Amino acid sequence: MPIYKRCSRCGRRIPSGTTCECVIRLRKEQQKARYHEYDQQRRDPRAKEFYNSAEWLGARAAALSMDEGLDVYVFMTSGAVLYANTVHHIIPLSDDWSRRCDVGNLMSLHHSTHSSIEQKYKENKKTMQKELLAMLKRYRRGQQ
Repeated sequence: MPIYKRCSRCGRRIPSGTTCECVIRLRKEQQKARYHEYDQQRRDPRAKEFYNSAEWLGARAAALSMDEGLDVYVFMTSGAVLYANTVHHIIPLSDDWSRRCDVGNLMSLHHSTHSSIEQKYKENKKTMQKELLAMLKRYRRGQQ
């Protein structure tokens, strides 16, 4: 017989160890609001338009295909297989707009890896970019 608890938000009886639907719905709404605020306040309008274009979708699909859908950084640093769900601009749009669709500048990553690379950019951006470009070349040539 399962053990139940009460949701602290709505009072609904739910199985212990689960999350109530009202909490899941609230989290999704909060995340959507954060993305909306980011798009409105911080993202460059030209970049926002680009990320919604067919041009970007094609370049993104090409990079994921070339990288076989794997997180290149994790594979090259630890040999582990982690599927990619994000494509990263090694040289950001703000630094070089002309490389926005250059697949030699696009690296497939998992979201968590992308976040950690962005943090490393804050420490030493140029060095990290050189490492990533070299790593991407080695990976695509089939060399580990």
